[in-house]
Amino acid sequence: MRKAKQIFQGAVDVFAEKGFDRATMDEVAERSGVAKGTLYYHFGGKEDLIRFLMEEGVGQLTEHVEQARNQSADPVEQLRRAIEAQIVFFDQNREFCQLLLKGVWSTSDRQIQFREIMQKYFNQLQEIIDAGIAHKQLRAMPAEWAAVSLFGMVSIVSLRVILQGRPIDRKELTEFLFQQYLYGASLPEEKQGTC
Repeated sequence: MRKAKQIFQGAVDVFAEKGFDRATMDEVAERSGVAKGTLYYHFGGKEDLIRFLMEEGVGQLTEHVEQARNQSADPVEQLRRAIEAQIVFFDQNREFCQLLLKGVWSTSDRQIQFREIMQKYFNQLQEIIDAGIAHKQLRAMPAEWAAVSLFGMVSIVSLRVILQGRPIDRKELTEFLFQQYLYGASLPEEKQGTC
């Protein structure tokens, strides 16, 4: 277990610095503080390591959001907590966020793997949205698309802030994205047409 954490962090560091294609297994082993043979014992090659990295990181994200979600039974509040948990996770794991959102799109095989790995996370968001629809708190919509669009919205805004090197005001960003997701860019009905 300890070795897996070491390898995960070492791989995140090296891949964030060099990219998936330029990084070598030797560099990952060195940064992880493990022997090259140990790395090859656990992973057949770099693509296996990349898959492990994505599965481990997305698993951590899913768990982080699940814990936040379980603090409320109300689907709309769960939505707010899921948004905040994703922002917090990305802020605490900036290098992984960049790898997840930039690096996995480099080959068609990685794109397929990424979609498979992300499905558990999307299912979690979809459950929240389905519950909101069932409780008449959200309008009827394709929950699968709504889950993917929620992930995309939160991810891209978080990535932009991270790439700018700015700190994230988690509460402000959560509230903005929550309101944007629920209401879009439209004015409340009582203010429409008064501009």
